[in-house]
Amino acid sequence: MQQPLPFDTSIYYSYVADNMLKNLGEKALIYADEALVKMRSLGDDEGLDIWMNIHEHLTIKACSKLRPAHITVH
Repeated sequence: MQQPLPFDTSIYYSYVADNMLKNLGEKALIYADEALVKMRSLGDDEGLDIWMNIHEHLTIKACSKLRPAHITVH
């Protein structure tokens, strides 16, 4: 199990999400989903936790970057 860290790791997950979106575009979400499935199937709780955090940041960022300007989310 991952030990609690004395600093906020969310900034690093945000960097990973930014880079994935920049380099992979819409496919970043697909690759993140595949990573989640792989970590679950391997029983890798630490890897799953890391990818869950990356996926969360990626989803938030993708919603704002990939959504067309004329679309409103309610």
